[in-house]
Amino acid sequence: MNAFIGLILKDLWLRILLWIAGISALTLIVPFAFEGLYSSEQEREVLRQTLDNPALIAMIGPVPEGAYTIAVMFSHEMLVFMAIIHGLFGIMIANAISRRMEDQGLIEYVNSAGITRGAIFMTQLLIGAGMNVLLGLVIFLGTYLSSDDSFTLAGCTLYAVGTSLFGLMFYTLTLVFAQLLGSSEWTFGMALTILLLLYLYRAITDVARPELSVISPYNWLTRLESFASNEVLWLLPFLLIAVFTGLAWALFSRRDLGDAYFSMERNKKPRTIGSYPRLMTGSMKVLVASWLVGMALIGASYGSIFGDLDAFINENAFLANSMAATGEDPIGQFISVLIMITSVIGVIPALMVSGRILREEKHGRLEWLESAGMRRTVMLPSHGLYAVIVGIAGVLIALLSMYGASMTVRGIDMTAGDYVIAAINYSAGIIAFVGLSVLLIGLRAKLHFIVWFYLLFTFFVNYLGLIIGLGDEWLLATPFHHLAALPVEEMAWTPWFIIVGLGILMMGAGVMLFRRRDVG
Repeated sequence: MNAFIGLILKDLWLRILLWIAGISALTLIVPFAFEGLYSSEQEREVLRQTLDNPALIAMIGPVPEGAYTIAVMFSHEMLVFMAIIHGLFGIMIANAISRRMEDQGLIEYVNSAGITRGAIFMTQLLIGAGMNVLLGLVIFLGTYLSSDDSFTLAGCTLYAVGTSLFGLMFYTLTLVFAQLLGSSEWTFGMALTILLLLYLYRAITDVARPELSVISPYNWLTRLESFASNEVLWLLPFLLIAVFTGLAWALFSRRDLGDAYFSMERNKKPRTIGSYPRLMTGSMKVLVASWLVGMALIGASYGSIFGDLDAFINENAFLANSMAATGEDPIGQFISVLIMITSVIGVIPALMVSGRILREEKHGRLEWLESAGMRRTVMLPSHGLYAVIVGIAGVLIALLSMYGASMTVRGIDMTAGDYVIAAINYSAGIIAFVGLSVLLIGLRAKLHFIVWFYLLFTFFVNYLGLIIGLGDEWLLATPFHHLAALPVEEMAWTPWFIIVGLGILMMGAGVMLFRRRDVG
């Protein structure tokens, strides 16, 4: 068992540490920023009233009652967003050490070497529990060491435990799907779909039917009310972790290694590869399909709250007066922000597609394909072009779903064409990110994590820029800030062409570098 733990950690320790470092940094930088930006109770109360609207409730959850301290503000504005990151962390690592290792034949190999199924499953559990405990400990210490007195021992503990249990719950859920589904693609796609669906369900019900939102684990986190009433009892629903663990073990112990309870491959006839683009698109069809469905749901969920947003703004004198003072259309302003946030999310599947070539390189398949006559100058550009197509298609589907869900709302003067123009506008940001991804792949495989941290930074500053009003010095570092804020602003083609051009240049440089560097 110790040997198997060492084998897994040898391959994953850096990835796990980078995830922990990234999540911790995103979490712990916020309290220090809030202390400088909202030092007085009056400033926090103004922000609280601004956040108490349907659009932002759908994004970050309902505003808690009681005093809106720095710690309560931190928990309210970060908890749901960070829960998605914690869940994604658990899904990706669980998939890597269960179904993906089995797809590669490693689980069967270690089992034949004398390591029992019980030891294999216990190793998977220990790694999942260990990484979430370590992450929770870092977050607890970081928040508790804050200079603000509102970060109490009980609140810091509850926040850290709640987010860690959320990540562990999706870790064990992924282990269940790893037994049921016959490939790592299906396992990841199904777990990711559940993660997004539960977020979207919470977003809709928190606005329309708050009493029904309790079904979503995101709602359990918000009901903890960390740093306020500290409702510890809302940790009890996370006992689902034990259920998922027992189910995963029952399924794993009874099935043949390398097999699954549900086969997703209908056509068992051997097929010729034909070309690298065909091989690439075929291997990622589940990943792409699950993300496109997820993007459609994201757009529909935001579009469904536009009616509540209109009613809220008309009834909220404070918000109406503040928007009138700036001369901005409040509904258009919120729609603009939601479109931008949705577009940033659309970069995620694009980067997963462009970065997939690194998995093929790691397992030695690129050298085999190259020996079969497929050129590197075709491989990497294929991933880059497909990534751009998937990213833009995802954003377009999301925005058209947003339009479809809001067609019956009065007071929104936007046509389907306006949403298409918005998708074209933000496609420049997707091209820029894909270009950076290809450039880093061309330089060195291990550098690709930089583009993921840059995406987290971009989402972080644009997300918080809406909520706390970050200065332009932060936003200027992201490509999306330089694009027109449709529909409030008109399309600005000059920055669009500049950003697209930079993306294409980076992509071309990456392809040239990839052709010359050692693969593997």
